[in-house]
Amino acid sequence: MLIRLQLDERLWRVVHPDKPDGLRFRNSAIAFDFADALARLHHADTGQRSAVRVEASGACVEAVSYG
Repeated sequence: MLIRLQLDERLWRVVHPDKPDGLRFRNSAIAFDFADALARLHHADTGQRSAVRVEASGACVEAVSYG
């Protein structure tokens, strides 16, 4: 599972594959911690690979992955 963390007009949006509208955060650290927790829980529950990709200013990086 890939969880995306996107910078969207000064707000950070955490996009889960099952919820494409995402959740918005003003604080990038809180948004990242939330995305990371989702990825960790998915891996712990399913044993499948999960990752967080950060997308900002036209660039992206896979910041963390489990499994």
